[in-house]
Amino acid sequence: MTHEELMQSRWSIQRAEEYMKPLGVIKGVNFIPSYCCSYIEMWQHFREEVIRRELRFAKRFGFNSLRIFVAACQWESRREQVKQNLDTFLGWCKELGFTVMLTLQPNTYMLPDNDLQPDEDPFIIDFKPGRHDGSWIYKGAQIFDCNGKWMEDKEGIGQFVTDIVTCFAHDDRVTFWDLYNECHDGNIPLQNYAFELARAVNPMQPLTACWNAFDISDITTFHCYATPGVEVLDPDLPGIHELNFDGETNRAKATGRPALCTECLARTFNNEMEGFLPVYSKEHIGFYVWGLCAGSAQYHFPWDWPIGSPEPKRWFHCVMYHDGSTYDEKEFELVHAFDFE
Repeated sequence: MTHEELMQSRWSIQRAEEYMKPLGVIKGVNFIPSYCCSYIEMWQHFREEVIRRELRFAKRFGFNSLRIFVAACQWESRREQVKQNLDTFLGWCKELGFTVMLTLQPNTYMLPDNDLQPDEDPFIIDFKPGRHDGSWIYKGAQIFDCNGKWMEDKEGIGQFVTDIVTCFAHDDRVTFWDLYNECHDGNIPLQNYAFELARAVNPMQPLTACWNAFDISDITTFHCYATPGVEVLDPDLPGIHELNFDGETNRAKATGRPALCTECLARTFNNEMEGFLPVYSKEHIGFYVWGLCAGSAQYHFPWDWPIGSPEPKRWFHCVMYHDGSTYDEKEFELVHAFDFE
Protein backbone atom coordinates (compact mmCIF):
# COMPACT_ATOMS: atom_id res chain seq x y z
CA MET A 1 0.00 0.00 0.00
CA THR A 2 1.16 3.52 -0.69
CA HIS A 3 1.33 6.06 2.10
CA GLU A 4 -1.78 7.72 0.72
CA GLU A 5 -3.63 4.39 0.77
CA LEU A 6 -2.60 3.85 4.38
CA MET A 7 -3.97 7.28 5.25
CA GLN A 8 -7.24 6.49 3.54
CA SER A 9 -7.56 3.09 5.24
CA ARG A 10 -7.46 4.36 8.81
CA TRP A 11 -10.55 4.62 10.96
CA SER A 12 -12.66 7.74 10.91
CA ILE A 13 -12.32 10.04 13.91
CA GLN A 14 -15.90 9.20 14.85
CA ARG A 15 -15.18 5.46 14.86
CA ALA A 16 -12.06 6.00 16.99
CA GLU A 17 -14.00 8.12 19.47
CA GLU A 18 -16.80 5.58 19.72
CA TYR A 19 -14.27 2.81 20.36
CA MET A 20 -12.63 4.75 23.17
CA LYS A 21 -15.80 5.77 25.02
CA PRO A 22 -16.51 2.50 26.88
CA LEU A 23 -12.85 2.21 27.88
CA GLY A 24 -13.03 5.29 30.06
CA VAL A 25 -9.92 7.15 31.18
CA ILE A 26 -6.72 5.20 30.43
CA LYS A 27 -4.30 5.20 33.37
CA GLY A 28 -1.56 2.81 32.36
CA VAL A 29 1.95 1.53 32.93
CA ASN A 30 4.54 -0.06 30.66
CA PHE A 31 4.69 -3.48 32.28
CA ILE A 32 8.00 -5.34 32.63
CA PRO A 33 8.36 -7.85 35.50
CA SER A 34 11.00 -6.83 38.03
CA TYR A 35 13.15 -9.92 37.37
CA CYS A 36 13.55 -9.15 33.65
CA CYS A 37 16.70 -7.42 32.42
CA SER A 38 14.70 -5.97 29.50
CA TYR A 39 11.17 -5.78 28.16
CA ILE A 40 12.25 -8.31 25.53
CA GLU A 41 13.03 -11.01 28.10
CA MET A 42 9.54 -11.55 29.51
CA TRP A 43 8.10 -14.18 27.17
CA GLN A 44 11.19 -16.40 27.31
CA HIS A 45 11.52 -16.33 31.10
CA PHE A 46 7.89 -16.39 32.15
CA ARG A 47 7.59 -16.56 35.94
CA GLU A 48 3.92 -16.90 36.76
CA GLU A 49 4.15 -16.19 40.49
CA VAL A 50 6.08 -12.94 40.08
CA ILE A 51 4.04 -11.68 37.14
CA ARG A 52 0.69 -12.30 38.80
CA ARG A 53 1.87 -10.68 42.02
CA GLU A 54 3.07 -7.58 40.20
CA LEU A 55 -0.15 -7.33 38.21
CA ARG A 56 -1.94 -7.12 41.54
CA PHE A 57 0.51 -4.39 42.58
CA ALA A 58 -0.38 -2.46 39.41
CA LYS A 59 -4.08 -2.79 40.14
CA ARG A 60 -3.61 -1.57 43.69
CA PHE A 61 -1.64 1.44 42.46
CA GLY A 62 -4.63 2.53 40.40
CA PHE A 63 -3.57 1.55 36.90
CA ASN A 64 -6.22 0.13 34.57
CA SER A 65 -4.19 -0.53 31.42
CA LEU A 66 -0.87 -2.17 30.52
CA ARG A 67 1.47 -1.64 27.59
CA ILE A 68 3.53 -4.74 26.73
CA PHE A 69 6.02 -5.66 24.01
CA VAL A 70 6.63 -8.57 21.66
CA ALA A 71 9.78 -8.44 19.54
CA ALA A 72 10.31 -10.26 16.26
CA CYS A 73 13.48 -11.91 17.60
CA GLN A 74 11.46 -13.55 20.39
CA TRP A 75 8.84 -14.83 17.98
CA GLU A 76 11.44 -16.13 15.53
CA SER A 77 13.28 -18.17 18.15
CA ARG A 78 10.35 -19.40 20.30
CA ARG A 79 7.15 -18.45 18.50
CA GLU A 80 4.78 -21.00 20.04
CA GLN A 81 6.15 -20.39 23.53
CA VAL A 82 5.76 -16.65 23.05
CA LYS A 83 2.17 -16.93 21.86
CA GLN A 84 1.22 -19.38 24.60
CA ASN A 85 2.67 -17.19 27.33
CA LEU A 86 1.11 -14.11 25.82
CA ASP A 87 -2.28 -15.83 25.77
CA THR A 88 -1.87 -16.79 29.44
CA PHE A 89 -0.84 -13.26 30.36
CA LEU A 90 -3.84 -11.73 28.59
CA GLY A 91 -6.10 -14.04 30.57
CA TRP A 92 -4.67 -12.75 33.84
CA CYS A 93 -5.11 -9.17 32.64
CA LYS A 94 -8.76 -9.74 31.86
CA GLU A 95 -9.33 -11.29 35.29
CA LEU A 96 -7.99 -8.12 36.91
CA GLY A 97 -9.78 -5.74 34.56
CA PHE A 98 -6.77 -4.39 32.64
CA THR A 99 -6.98 -3.24 29.05
CA VAL A 100 -3.83 -4.04 27.06
CA MET A 101 -1.82 -2.22 24.42
CA LEU A 102 0.20 -4.83 22.53
CA THR A 103 3.34 -3.27 21.06
CA LEU A 104 5.30 -4.98 18.29
CA GLN A 105 9.02 -4.65 17.62
CA PRO A 106 9.50 -5.73 13.99
CA ASN A 107 12.82 -3.86 13.89
CA THR A 108 14.54 -6.36 16.21
CA TYR A 109 14.80 -9.49 14.12
CA MET A 110 16.96 -12.61 13.88
CA LEU A 111 18.33 -12.96 10.36
CA PRO A 112 18.14 -16.49 8.89
CA ASP A 113 21.91 -16.93 8.78
CA ASN A 114 22.39 -16.71 12.55
CA ASP A 115 24.08 -19.62 14.34
CA LEU A 116 21.41 -20.21 16.98
CA GLN A 117 20.69 -23.88 17.63
CA PRO A 118 17.06 -25.14 17.93
CA ASP A 119 17.22 -25.79 21.68
CA GLU A 120 19.56 -22.94 22.53
CA ASP A 121 18.33 -20.03 24.62
CA PRO A 122 19.09 -16.86 22.64
CA PHE A 123 19.03 -14.70 25.75
CA ILE A 124 22.40 -13.75 27.25
CA ILE A 125 22.73 -11.75 30.47
CA ASP A 126 25.45 -9.13 30.47
CA PHE A 127 24.62 -7.40 33.73
CA LYS A 128 26.34 -4.15 34.65
CA PRO A 129 25.16 -2.21 37.70
CA GLY A 130 23.45 1.04 36.87
CA ARG A 131 23.00 0.36 33.14
CA HIS A 132 19.47 1.25 32.06
CA ASP A 133 17.87 -1.59 30.06
CA GLY A 134 21.27 -2.71 28.82
CA SER A 135 21.84 -6.12 30.38
CA TRP A 136 20.50 -8.33 27.60
CA ILE A 137 21.82 -9.62 24.29
CA TYR A 138 20.13 -11.78 21.66
CA LYS A 139 22.40 -14.01 19.61
CA GLY A 140 22.08 -13.27 15.93
CA ALA A 141 19.61 -10.43 16.42
CA GLN A 142 19.71 -7.50 14.04
CA ILE A 143 18.21 -4.15 14.96
CA PHE A 144 17.11 -2.52 11.75
CA ASP A 145 17.82 1.16 12.13
CA CYS A 146 17.77 3.59 9.25
CA ASN A 147 19.60 1.30 6.84
CA GLY A 148 16.99 -0.73 5.00
CA LYS A 149 18.46 -4.12 5.99
CA TRP A 150 15.00 -5.36 6.95
CA MET A 151 14.42 -5.99 3.25
CA GLU A 152 16.85 -8.93 3.54
CA ASP A 153 14.13 -10.88 5.32
CA LYS A 154 10.97 -8.96 4.54
CA GLU A 155 9.03 -12.23 4.31
CA GLY A 156 10.04 -13.25 7.83
CA ILE A 157 9.11 -9.90 9.34
CA GLY A 158 5.82 -10.05 7.48
CA GLN A 159 5.09 -13.46 8.94
CA PHE A 160 5.78 -12.13 12.45
CA VAL A 161 3.40 -9.18 12.19
CA THR A 162 0.69 -11.17 10.43
CA ASP A 163 0.90 -14.11 12.84
CA ILE A 164 0.66 -12.06 16.05
CA VAL A 165 -2.06 -9.73 14.77
CA THR A 166 -4.08 -12.62 13.36
CA CYS A 167 -3.90 -14.53 16.65
CA PHE A 168 -5.50 -11.69 18.59
CA ALA A 169 -7.33 -9.68 15.92
CA HIS A 170 -10.74 -10.52 17.39
CA ASP A 171 -9.71 -11.06 20.99
CA ASP A 172 -11.18 -8.49 23.37
CA ARG A 173 -8.25 -8.98 25.74
CA VAL A 174 -6.14 -6.90 23.34
CA THR A 175 -7.37 -3.31 23.27
CA PHE A 176 -4.85 -1.49 21.06
CA TRP A 177 -2.22 -2.44 18.49
CA ASP A 178 0.98 -0.39 18.73
CA LEU A 179 2.67 -1.63 15.56
CA TYR A 180 6.11 -0.08 15.87
CA ASN A 181 7.88 1.35 18.90
CA GLU A 182 9.70 4.60 18.12
CA CYS A 183 10.25 4.44 14.40
CA HIS A 184 13.15 6.59 13.27
CA ASP A 185 12.85 8.43 9.98
CA GLY A 186 14.89 5.87 8.04
CA ASN A 187 12.64 3.01 9.10
CA ILE A 188 9.33 4.49 7.95
CA PRO A 189 9.05 1.91 5.12
CA LEU A 190 9.23 -0.93 7.69
CA GLN A 191 6.70 0.78 9.94
CA ASN A 192 4.31 1.35 7.03
CA TYR A 193 4.74 -2.28 5.97
CA ALA A 194 3.61 -3.36 9.45
CA PHE A 195 0.52 -1.16 9.08
CA GLU A 196 -0.20 -2.60 5.65
CA LEU A 197 -0.03 -6.15 6.99
CA ALA A 198 -2.22 -5.35 9.99
CA ARG A 199 -4.83 -3.63 7.81
CA ALA A 200 -4.98 -6.76 5.68
CA VAL A 201 -5.88 -8.79 8.78
CA ASN A 202 -8.53 -6.17 9.66
CA PRO A 203 -8.46 -6.48 13.47
CA MET A 204 -11.30 -5.15 15.58
CA GLN A 205 -8.84 -3.00 17.57
CA PRO A 206 -7.37 0.34 16.45
CA LEU A 207 -3.84 0.58 15.04
CA THR A 208 -1.29 3.14 16.16
CA ALA A 209 2.41 3.96 16.47
CA CYS A 210 4.25 6.96 17.87
CA TRP A 211 6.63 9.42 16.19
CA ASN A 212 6.19 8.78 12.46
CA ALA A 213 2.68 7.36 12.14
CA PHE A 214 0.41 10.21 13.18
CA ASP A 215 -1.22 10.38 9.75
CA ILE A 216 -1.88 6.62 9.40
CA SER A 217 -2.93 5.76 12.98
CA ASP A 218 -6.51 5.24 14.15
CA ILE A 219 -5.73 6.78 17.54
CA THR A 220 -2.82 9.08 18.31
CA THR A 221 0.00 7.89 20.54
CA PHE A 222 3.15 9.75 21.49
CA HIS A 223 6.07 9.61 23.94
CA CYS A 224 7.09 12.55 26.09
CA TYR A 225 9.80 12.66 28.75
CA ALA A 226 10.20 16.43 28.54
CA THR A 227 9.72 18.91 31.37
CA PRO A 228 6.33 20.64 31.32
CA GLY A 229 6.68 24.36 30.69
CA VAL A 230 10.33 24.27 29.61
CA GLU A 231 11.43 25.30 26.12
CA VAL A 232 14.58 23.13 25.98
CA LEU A 233 14.98 20.88 22.93
CA ASP A 234 16.95 17.64 22.83
CA PRO A 235 19.84 18.04 20.35
CA ASP A 236 20.25 14.26 20.09
CA LEU A 237 16.79 13.71 18.62
CA PRO A 238 16.31 14.92 15.03
CA GLY A 239 13.39 16.69 13.45
CA ILE A 240 9.97 16.31 15.04
CA HIS A 241 11.48 14.55 18.05
CA GLU A 242 13.00 17.84 19.20
CA LEU A 243 9.54 18.95 20.35
CA ASN A 244 9.25 20.03 23.95
CA PHE A 245 6.40 19.02 26.26
CA ASP A 246 3.92 21.56 24.91
CA GLY A 247 4.98 20.81 21.34
CA GLU A 248 4.44 17.06 21.74
CA THR A 249 1.08 17.54 23.45
CA ASN A 250 -0.17 20.08 20.91
CA ARG A 251 0.99 17.96 17.98
CA ALA A 252 -0.96 14.99 19.33
CA LYS A 253 -4.08 17.04 19.97
CA ALA A 254 -3.91 18.58 16.50
CA THR A 255 -4.80 15.23 14.93
CA GLY A 256 -8.31 15.52 16.38
CA ARG A 257 -8.18 11.88 17.42
CA PRO A 258 -8.20 10.24 20.85
CA ALA A 259 -4.70 10.60 22.24
CA LEU A 260 -2.54 8.55 24.62
CA CYS A 261 0.94 9.33 25.90
CA THR A 262 2.34 5.80 25.89
CA GLU A 263 5.66 6.64 27.54
CA CYS A 264 6.22 9.23 30.27
CA LEU A 265 7.77 9.73 33.71
CA ALA A 266 11.43 10.73 33.74
CA ARG A 267 11.93 12.34 37.12
CA THR A 268 15.58 13.25 36.46
CA PHE A 269 14.31 15.47 33.62
CA ASN A 270 11.58 16.92 35.86
CA ASN A 271 9.02 14.95 33.93
CA GLU A 272 6.99 14.29 37.07
CA MET A 273 3.39 13.16 37.50
CA GLU A 274 2.47 16.30 39.40
CA GLY A 275 3.55 18.28 36.33
CA PHE A 276 2.16 16.31 33.38
CA LEU A 277 -0.97 14.67 34.80
CA PRO A 278 -2.87 17.96 35.21
CA VAL A 279 -2.14 18.76 31.56
CA TYR A 280 -3.29 15.34 30.39
CA SER A 281 -6.41 15.69 32.51
CA LYS A 282 -7.26 19.03 30.92
CA GLU A 283 -6.49 17.83 27.38
CA HIS A 284 -8.21 14.41 27.81
CA ILE A 285 -5.04 12.45 27.16
CA GLY A 286 -4.60 9.00 28.71
CA PHE A 287 -1.13 7.89 29.81
CA TYR A 288 1.27 5.00 30.38
CA VAL A 289 4.16 5.74 32.74
CA TRP A 290 7.36 3.79 32.21
CA GLY A 291 7.97 1.05 34.70
CA LEU A 292 6.08 -0.55 37.57
CA CYS A 293 8.55 -2.22 39.96
CA ALA A 294 12.22 -1.30 39.95
CA GLY A 295 14.31 -4.37 39.26
CA SER A 296 16.84 -6.08 36.99
CA ALA A 297 16.27 -3.78 34.00
CA GLN A 298 17.37 -0.89 36.25
CA TYR A 299 14.82 1.51 34.80
CA HIS A 300 15.09 3.61 37.94
CA PHE A 301 18.56 4.64 36.71
CA PRO A 302 18.65 7.38 34.02
CA TRP A 303 19.77 6.71 30.47
CA ASP A 304 23.57 6.75 30.17
CA TRP A 305 24.06 6.66 33.94
CA PRO A 306 27.73 5.87 34.74
CA ILE A 307 28.11 2.11 35.20
CA GLY A 308 28.68 1.18 38.81
CA SER A 309 27.44 4.48 40.19
CA PRO A 310 24.91 4.49 43.04
CA GLU A 311 21.28 4.95 42.13
CA PRO A 312 20.10 8.56 41.80
CA LYS A 313 18.57 10.30 44.78
CA ARG A 314 15.41 10.68 42.71
CA TRP A 315 14.49 7.65 40.59
CA PHE A 316 14.27 8.06 36.82
CA HIS A 317 11.44 5.57 36.06
CA CYS A 318 9.31 3.09 38.07
CA VAL A 319 6.73 3.71 40.79
CA MET A 320 7.18 0.77 43.18
CA TYR A 321 9.79 -1.37 44.89
CA HIS A 322 9.87 -5.09 44.03
CA ASP A 323 7.92 -5.90 47.21
CA GLY A 324 5.02 -3.70 46.15
CA SER A 325 5.70 -0.76 48.42
CA THR A 326 5.20 2.66 46.83
CA TYR A 327 8.21 4.79 45.88
CA ASP A 328 6.34 8.10 46.21
CA GLU A 329 3.01 8.14 48.02
CA LYS A 330 2.00 11.36 46.28
CA GLU A 331 2.20 9.60 42.90
CA PHE A 332 -0.05 6.86 44.23
CA GLU A 333 -2.62 9.49 45.14
CA LEU A 334 -2.27 11.29 41.80
CA VAL A 335 -2.93 8.13 39.78
CA HIS A 336 -5.98 7.21 41.85
CA ALA A 337 -7.37 10.73 41.53
CA PHE A 338 -6.66 11.15 37.80
CA ASP A 339 -9.69 11.88 35.64
CA PHE A 340 -10.53 14.08 32.69
CA GLU A 341 -11.76 17.59 33.41
